[in-house]
Order: sequence, then C-alpha cells, then structure tokens
Amino acid sequence: MIIATAGHVDHGKTALVRALTGIETDTLAEEIERGLSINLGYAYLAPGQTPSAAPDRSPSANALGFIDVPGHRRFINTMISGIGGIDMGLLVVAADDGPMPQTLEHIDVLAILGVQRLVVVISKVDRVEASQIDVVRQQLDGLLLRQRWPAPPIFEVSSQSGQGLDTLKSYLLSAAMDAARPPCSGHFRLSIDRSFNVSGVGLVVTGTASAGRIGLGDRLKLLPLGREVRVRHLRANNQEVESANAGQRVALGLAGKISLAEISRGDWLVAPGSLDPTIRIDALITVLASAPFALKHMAPVKLYLGAKRLAARVAIVSGADGSIGAGASCLVQLLLEAPVSTVWGELFLIRDQGETLILGGGRVLDPEGPKFGKSRADRLDWLGAQQIPDPEEALKNLLERGRAVDLTRFGAIRNQPSMPDRLPLPAGTRAFQRDGRQWAIAETRWAAVERWLEGFVADWHQSNAELSGVKVSVLEAHMGSAFELHLGRAVVEAQLRKGYLALRDGHISRKNFVPAKSKEALDHWSALRGQLQQHHDTLPLLSELLAQTGLPAHAAQQAFHIALGRGELHQLNDHRYALPQQLLHYYHRLVAAGEAGEALSVGNLKKRFATGRNLTVEILEYFDRLRLTRREGNVRVLLKRDNVPQLLGAEP
Repeated sequence: MIIATAGHVDHGKTALVRALTGIETDTLAEEIERGLSINLGYAYLAPGQTPSAAPDRSPSANALGFIDVPGHRRFINTMISGIGGIDMGLLVVAADDGPMPQTLEHIDVLAILGVQRLVVVISKVDRVEASQIDVVRQQLDGLLLRQRWPAPPIFEVSSQSGQGLDTLKSYLLSAAMDAARPPCSGHFRLSIDRSFNVSGVGLVVTGTASAGRIGLGDRLKLLPLGREVRVRHLRANNQEVESANAGQRVALGLAGKISLAEISRGDWLVAPGSLDPTIRIDALITVLASAPFALKHMAPVKLYLGAKRLAARVAIVSGADGSIGAGASCLVQLLLEAPVSTVWGELFLIRDQGETLILGGGRVLDPEGPKFGKSRADRLDWLGAQQIPDPEEALKNLLERGRAVDLTRFGAIRNQPSMPDRLPLPAGTRAFQRDGRQWAIAETRWAAVERWLEGFVADWHQSNAELSGVKVSVLEAHMGSAFELHLGRAVVEAQLRKGYLALRDGHISRKNFVPAKSKEALDHWSALRGQLQQHHDTLPLLSELLAQTGLPAHAAQQAFHIALGRGELHQLNDHRYALPQQLLHYYHRLVAAGEAGEALSVGNLKKRFATGRNLTVEILEYFDRLRLTRREGNVRVLLKRDNVPQLLGAEP
C-alpha cells in the first residue's frame, strides 16, 4: 500500500516517516542543512519491521511504501507530482499550530486526485495541553466534513517521545492487509517522478505503476519522446523482483538509446501499442467551491497530470455559459502546450497560470479530443457515455442513442486493448468490421440505414434513368450528411455481398438496373466540359458557356444533369458550374491561406483566388454546403474532412 504524506511545512511529516520506518527521506544536503523537505522522499515498512531493523528482503504485497512530500508552498508542484496513484493520504497537522494554509491546500489536492482513504495525524502532541488537541480535532472535523472523508481516523502522535506511534503503525499495517489490490489489466503505465544514474546499474527511473504489469526484459516506450527501452533491472516496494504490478512503487533500470538528460519528471513509460501522446484532452472538470473566480473559456492554467506539470488552456465544450463558476462542473477540452500521454479515467489538477492557488481538477474522458466538432451532438453523446465508469453500461448508453461505436478505439482510450474481444454486446446489437477496426451498432439503426440506402438508389434511378448508377463519391457525400460515413460504407458493402446492389465502373445501382443513356446529351456534355476546361481556373457564367458552345439552354441542362449524376460537375448555383479539378484548385489555395496564418475573409481569399468578389463568395458558400468550411462572422473556419479530392470527385 502506497501512502503519501500531506500537510503544512514544519508540521513533522518527515520526522513521522522516519519514526515509523527508521529511514531518513531528506537526502539532499540542502534539505538536511535547512530541515526542510524540497524533493520527494521515499521509505518502506514491511510487516514485523521495527524502525531500527533493516527491511525484510522477501517480497511482501502488504508492505507500506511512504512518499514524503514537501510542505512549503514553494514546492507545491513537487508535492502534487508525488500524490498521483497513491492508496492513502497521511495528513499531518501539528498540535501547536493547528490547520494552516498548506494544510487546506493539500486537502484539496488529495480530494481532487481521488485519494479514497485518509488518515489524520495530530503531531507534536507532547508540546501542548490536552485542551489544545481537542481544539485541533474540532478544526479538522470542520475542514474534512466537506470532502470525501467525513470521519477519518485521527491519531495523536509524538515522533520525539514515541507516543501513539505503535497504534498508528498497527493501524496502517492492518489497512495494508485489507487493501484491495488494483487490477493489473491493461497496458503498463508509469509516470516518472525521479530519474538518476546508479553505478553498476545505469539509468534508473521511479514512479508508481498506475496500470498493468511489468517484468524483467519487457520492452517499453518512453513518451513523449517515443524512444523504445528495455527493463533490465526491477525493484518494487524497495525489493528486487521479477515482475511488478499496478499500485506498486517501482524502480526500473533501463537499457536502450536513452540518456538521463532526455528524461523529464512527468514523462511516461508505457507498453508498446499504447496511445500516442496528445495535445487535446476531453475531460470533465470541476472548479473548487472555494475558488475565488470563475474559469473562463480559453483560460490559461497549469495542468498537473501524473507527475507532469505543463501549461494548458481550458476550452468549454458543454455545461457552462462562457465560464465555470465555483463548485460547478463542465465538459471541456484541455489544449496543451506540449504532447502528454494519458488514458480514460486519469485524474488531473489545475492551478491558475501564476500558480498561486488551486482552481480544481477533473477526469480524462477522451485522451484524443478532436480539433473540430467538439460540441456536435454525436460528440456530446460520446463524452456523456464516457462519464459512466462501467464499460458495458457506457457502450449500452451509446448504442441506445443510435451511435455507431468504434469498439477498437473504445477499448484503447480505456487502456484495455483486448476489450473489443471480451466486451459482451447488448441484445439487438450488430457487430461489423471496417478498415481493420471493430464496430457495434443497434440493429434498428442498421436497418434504418438500409432503408435509407434502398430509397436513395431507387430515387436516383428514377431521376437519372440515363445513368448507370450513382457514383460512389456522390453517394458517400449524401451518406456523410445523413449519418456516419463508415456506417454507410459498411451497409453498402453488406448489400453488395448479398447481391441487392451492384458496383460497376465506380457506380452503385440496383442489381439488374439497365440505364437509358442519351448519346446526344453525352455529346453536349463533352462540348461543355471542353469549354470549361479552356477557362482553366476561372469559372464562367452559364450564359457565357451557352454563348461559347451555341447550345440551347434545355440541351445544356440535360447534359449538366448527366454530369452532375456522374460526379463530373458541381453546381455552385443556378448560373455557375465548376469541374472537380477547378474546385480542388481553390480549396488548395484556401488551405494555403490558413496555413500561412491569414484570416480566411472574402477580401484575403479574393487575392488568393485571383477572382472577383462575387465569384469568391459563390465558391465559399459552396464549400460551406459541402462542410469543407464554416462561416463565423466575416471569416471562414476550415473543417477537417478526409480525402477532399475524392469528395470533390477530382481523384483520377
């Protein structure tokens, strides 16, 4: 069981750990000289061990591991980095001082980072009268009542005289015997809180394993650097071991092309195949009731995740109107200054940008937040389900909402790569595979997409009898507007396998459909297309095309009808048409403007397009309809779309 101390500076945390274990956790010369903890300190106590005895060398699952944290507010960053993943908090309050500023701050840290068990020690009881101890008890009762520990055990101790030490030690060892072991499923994860070189061993890193299992010889990846390393030495709870599990303090001797200078506190060691680091994290955040101000949209903060500390901004997604008030919770996306490794369920803490106070914290819901569409209905459904701890219930929630669920990703973000193979699907659910990934969908939703597809193809044949079918890119553009494209593609493939639909020359049709093509209309389209091509990157008006080709309006409309159905033409409006390659040209110029940091206004894009204002507006409005862009005031925002050339029909 891993226990972290907490409490105000000079309240006796280090002295208490030394009295319990016989180990001095202040090892830096400056710490010893000043009597002030600066860095994290570590000590262990095995069952039956006395402070004067050496720790038992035999492995013991019931050993106590202590993390002694600094109490001074200047070292609160170090304190927070040592709290993640612990089993119990040991709050130390001096009897002569009572609760002090860092006492309150450390209580908030323990609560935000999800510490379930708390033991309170009133230290230095040999210095005060019994009446003073009673006063401190009453003060502590009031402070802890509002947190997750309404009545934690309180021990009165003197590290100098030894009063109460045996009782406290017996309680802690008994708690270790009863402590539930954290599950070892999932990929191994460890946030590095210390790194150093040891003579005869080499590079060593330490931390508390938060998930999975590790053994000698295993290969790991150091993130965010992305370097592969191998475990050649392993200690758990201060003992040489062959393997270690989640919940244990672990020291790993690493082999590989890595140096001490390349490792920072807060880097992660993870099993190969784990999620890559990210700079966008979707999360549920709660602001402390004691926070002195609301957290505004895009507010800069300092984020503490594992042993990592980095700058971030808080983008409000849902649940707040522009700001998150004291005591309120909200869905947010954390925009990080640098990539960080995380998975679903990991807890984090936030402080203000100047790092003068703790604002609140939260839980990771999706470690791979999207750049666009943060507040779409399907995205909010996904985040709502991720607030449900049980994966079966979360999956059921999504399926009941009619969502197609990527089971491969669902398991990956929960750090359970084998989950898709062992997660029971609710009754009335269909599983399917697409692009090497496993999906699930409610049968009723699958049937609805089948009906939509059947109706769309039938209507297409009725309106486009001269065409051999609907071009795949055109069909996918319509499907993408109606439902998830991967779901539509899966239904189409299933209908093709059953023989209900046919695929010929890139066109989808009913199985036995025979087109009634007009040779005259095709000849007219050939003439119109040639004229459009001669205009290169300028788009003539319909009236100009008719004058240049000599075609009557009704003949041109018949030709355009065929071309639109075949995905060879785009209609911007009633008087302007464009070829796919012409539109792709303007899209590339639009992207180039965005990458150059230019505001995507009509004025700027008119120069990029080398066109007049009217044509620029018509092109942008058409891109809006295709969901390539979105208008926000006087500028456009580029929307993320996969394979734009295919969408426009410009691929060879």
